[in-house]
Amino acid sequence: MITMDQYEYIRTAHRVYGKSIRQIQKETGHSRVTIRKVLQGEFTECRQKSVKSYPVLEKHRETIEVWLKEDRENPKKQRHTARRIYTRLVEEEGYAGSEVTVRRYVRQVKAKEGMELPGVYLVLEPECGQEA
Repeated sequence: MITMDQYEYIRTAHRVYGKSIRQIQKETGHSRVTIRKVLQGEFTECRQKSVKSYPVLEKHRETIEVWLKEDRENPKKQRHTARRIYTRLVEEEGYAGSEVTVRRYVRQVKAKEGMELPGVYLVLEPECGQEA
């Protein structure tokens, strides 16, 4: 299957850089038929990723959200990590899914709630400017 970045690469290589279909085939590994379809705009296999559901995690989603809402009132050092949430789900709720699924869901919930946004750090060293 062809990805969006490969799709754009094929179109740019042909139209901007004037590369031949055979040359693009050697670089990308796709067939000439596929490359021709991409260049003619007929290629329809590129799709956006669908939103992933959490069938195993479904009955535990409310519990996770409650824990994370309670964490807003706790000091930062005492908040749940995704790993700790997974451990508690396994021990207390009998969760049988994977840790990766829990981590992904916790990341989405925290982003939606605006929790733990990464900060931006600037280096403020006046000595760097002195060299110039």
